[in-house]
Amino acid sequence: MFAASQDTQLKEVDSSTDDKPIFVPSQVSENAFELFLSVCYNKPDAVKIPNDTVIQLLELSDMYLCRDTRDYAVQNLQHNRYSLESTRLISLALKFNIKEFLPHAFEHLISARINDVSDDKHHAVGPIVWNTMFKVKEHLDIHRQIIACEAPPMVHAGTCAKQKRCEEDWKQLWWNGMGRFLLDGRNPQPYKDAVERFEKLDISEINPDCWKAVLFTVKGQSAFDHEQKLISCMANNLIKYLIVKPNFEDFGRAVY
Repeated sequence: MFAASQDTQLKEVDSSTDDKPIFVPSQVSENAFELFLSVCYNKPDAVKIPNDTVIQLLELSDMYLCRDTRDYAVQNLQHNRYSLESTRLISLALKFNIKEFLPHAFEHLISARINDVSDDKHHAVGPIVWNTMFKVKEHLDIHRQIIACEAPPMVHAGTCAKQKRCEEDWKQLWWNGMGRFLLDGRNPQPYKDAVERFEKLDISEINPDCWKAVLFTVKGQSAFDHEQKLISCMANNLIKYLIVKPNFEDFGRAVY
């Protein structure tokens, strides 16, 4: 690459001569650059590395188009993704085209309270992700309200002698129990936690055999799976629309 640039009147690049050393941005720490060199020589340090240092390593891998360093940084951050805010992971995913970060980060952004997300973090994720998040949250809120209001149909067992009373108690129990758990303004419960609390409630005059049958349907979570499927689908759509797979050229080839 350096040889091909000779006699072309092009500006000399970093590290092409002793008078033009490699320029390391001021925001990159000495530890990050040492780690960058160790990964390049396949000798990464085994000790735990702070996330900020790994992010600086990611910056260097992007600057110098080093695939091994990028893979090392992505794997490290993916392993420690629960220690990073969802907005920061999304910002990194968009800046460095890292598709692995988006599914986890987008799911956690969906569950975040909007008022807890600062303006800086809002701008960091970009308008497309932010608007998509709002649309998904609205859809899921409507879906949650429908589930809270509409009890699954009760199929009565042969031992049920008071089907009408059983049916009425079931609908009342669903609204007072599951409806309250899902729509609690102060502490709405995730579907899984709501089901676990719901099955411990007093079933009043619901026939025990009818209760077992309908509870089996509720635990099947056919309606509850909708939330996870929608979030995963939208995260994958964002990946297809926003993430461009990096192309690492082989600069070791001769240039003619």
